[in-house]
Amino acid sequence: MDIASMSTAMSNMQTQASHATKINSMVKDQIEATGQQALQLIQSAAPVPTVDPTSSVGQNIDIRV
Repeated sequence: MDIASMSTAMSNMQTQASHATKINSMVKDQIEATGQQALQLIQSAAPVPTVDPTSSVGQNIDIRV
């Protein structure tokens, strides 16, 4: 192999490595954004019911033996 072809091959490998790094970064950002959207969806879909502590609901249990 001569020096010119070696240089071209190494340049191509470096370009591929930098593109792979950039794509991995973009994928990571997309996954994080999707996760945040999923959390927002879960939180908006399941509202927490408020409980009145002075209410008598749930204080009595009917048991028959």
